[in-house]
Amino acid sequence: MKSIQRQSNTGRSHIRGRDGIGNAGAITALGAVLVLILLGWNTWSELRGAQPLDPLEGPAEDTSPGDPQIGSPDPNALRIQGGLQSGIELPFKRMEKSFAGSGTLTGAVSFAPGMAVPTEWTLSIRPSLFALGRDSAQERTRTLPGNITTFEEFDLPMGGYRIQALAQGMSSTAQEVMLYKLAEREDLPGVNRVHMTLQMVPKANVEGVVYGHTGQGAGDLKITLQMHGRPTRQTVRTNYAGLWNLEGIDEGTYVLRLGPYERPLIPEREIQVRRPITRTEDITLPPLCTVRLRAVDETDRPIEGASVRGMGPTPIDCVTGFDGQVKIQHLAPGVYQVRLDHQASGRKGRGEFTLKAQPEEQAPELILVRCLKGK
Repeated sequence: MKSIQRQSNTGRSHIRGRDGIGNAGAITALGAVLVLILLGWNTWSELRGAQPLDPLEGPAEDTSPGDPQIGSPDPNALRIQGGLQSGIELPFKRMEKSFAGSGTLTGAVSFAPGMAVPTEWTLSIRPSLFALGRDSAQERTRTLPGNITTFEEFDLPMGGYRIQALAQGMSSTAQEVMLYKLAEREDLPGVNRVHMTLQMVPKANVEGVVYGHTGQGAGDLKITLQMHGRPTRQTVRTNYAGLWNLEGIDEGTYVLRLGPYERPLIPEREIQVRRPITRTEDITLPPLCTVRLRAVDETDRPIEGASVRGMGPTPIDCVTGFDGQVKIQHLAPGVYQVRLDHQASGRKGRGEFTLKAQPEEQAPELILVRCLKGK
C-alpha cells in the first residue's frame, strides 16, 4: 500500500511539472507577439510620416522632389476625352498654374464612317474661350493634305487653347486644352505635352421659318447667325414663304438676329446648333412697314444704280433697279431720312417720310426722290 501511494504521489508531482513548463512557454510567446507589434507600429509610423495623411492634405513637408505622387506626370497618361483633360492627379489640380515656357501639341485626325476623305483639312489652334492661360495662347493655323492624319506642333506657348479640325462640309468638335507648369514646381516640365484625337463629322444644317404679324411668310428677310466668341457671321435671306436654311454650320451656341445686325427687328435669340439638323422655333414678327422708293432726275427719268442710305428705326441700305425703284421691306414704324447718291452721273438727293404699321396686303407707299447734280 505504501508503495502504491508513493507511485501515486510521484505521478502527481510529474503532472505539476508539466503545468509549469506550459505556463512559461505561453508567457514567452506573448512577449514575442508584443515585440513584433511594436516593431510593426514603428515601421508603419515611419511610412505614414512620408505620405499624405489624406488625399486633400497634399504631400508631407519632407517629401523629396522625386516623390512619384507629385513628380512630373507621364506625358503618355494625359489625354483629351470629350474636350476635358484627364489623368492629372489631385495635387496637380490644387497647385497654381504657370504659363511660362512652351510645349508640344500632338494628335491624330479620323473621319466618321462613310465620309469621303477631303483633299485637305485645316488644324485650327486658337486661344480658349474660357480656360486659364487664354491670354498667353497663340493662334496658329495649319493646312494639311487629306492623306496626312497626324499632327505635331512644337514651341507652342503655354496657355489655354481651343483645338479643332476643319474641312469642306465637315469638322470636329472643338476641344479645350491647357499647356502649363506648376508654380510650386517650375523646375519640372509640368504638362508640356498633350496628345489628342479629333474625329471629323458632317457639319450641321440650321433651318427655320419667319412669319409676318398676319401669319404670312416673311420673305426676303436677312437672317444672321454668329457663334459666341467668334467674329465670323453666317447670313442668308428667307424665301417667299419665310423659310431659311444655313448649311455647313459647326456645333455650338449661336446668336440669331433678324433684319439689320446692328438693330435687329426683335430681340436676339440664343440657339444650340447640333448635328445633323437643328430647327429653330417659328418666329412671328411684330407689325412692320414696306415702302417703294423711286429715284428720278430733273426730267423725271428713272435713275438706275443709285445707292440708298437711310436713318430711322430700321437702317436702310440698298440700290435702285433699272426702273429707278427699290422695294424696302420689314421697316419698323417711324420717321426716316434717306440720302441717294448716283456716282456715275454725280446726282444726289434727299428725302424724309413717316411710316405707320399697315396690313401686309396693302400696296406699299411710293416715295419719290429727285436727284440733282451738285446737290
